[in-house]
Amino acid sequence: MEARPADPGHHTTPDHRADQHTWPRHSPAGPRLGSGAARPLALTRPIPQETCLSTHAVIARPTADGYAGMYIHFDGYPDSKLPLLLAAYQHRFAGDVEAMARHLIDEVHHGWEELGADLLDGAPATLRRSLTGGEEYPSRQLTNVYNTDGTPAERELITQDGTEDLEWAYVLHESGIEVIGLLAYDRGPVVGWGTDPRSRIVADPSVWNPDSSAPVVPPRTAPRLSATAPASAPAPRKGARR
Repeated sequence: MEARPADPGHHTTPDHRADQHTWPRHSPAGPRLGSGAARPLALTRPIPQETCLSTHAVIARPTADGYAGMYIHFDGYPDSKLPLLLAAYQHRFAGDVEAMARHLIDEVHHGWEELGADLLDGAPATLRRSLTGGEEYPSRQLTNVYNTDGTPAERELITQDGTEDLEWAYVLHESGIEVIGLLAYDRGPVVGWGTDPRSRIVADPSVWNPDSSAPVVPPRTAPRLSATAPASAPAPRKGARR
């Protein structure tokens, strides 16, 4: 298919063509949607090449026979997405899971390229800095999505029957977020909405067993020091986890 012009304001890297992001049938590069058959899509706005290897996910609400929701293209790991979603529920959406679902699913046409720091609006500044490291980046929806025959793609939800090319699913229940490591399971444990967003979260899909507790470790609180106790030597600093 002939390459289409890049979206203004987005840098196109050398030798990077828009038609490299045409998703052919049964290609692992694009999501499978509701019916379970791959829907061929072509993004007319080039995505930086490093995101071609990104971790694809779906954000969904429960249905009578499973779930249905919207595609997330970039960085779908739970140690990235869970802190944002937990903090968004607790602060921006003030505990209203339906309002959160409307924003993340119903008001989106094709899906999310990335979920960003705007989900932390209303959160305390210390929490916001803790989760973002002080970096501010907006959520971005996928735009200019076409079928391979050149016609505009229609809006379609991803369901539990169309996740063959995805790695994670986040289902917004009343009690919390069901996290499904799709490479290992078709269900997952539920992380309660009251969970501290600063918790340590394991990103290995094999440990998200639906019959076990979620691999989420609350942050340690600093011990209260006695006024008379001698100060202890500082512990060795651990290297940053990448």
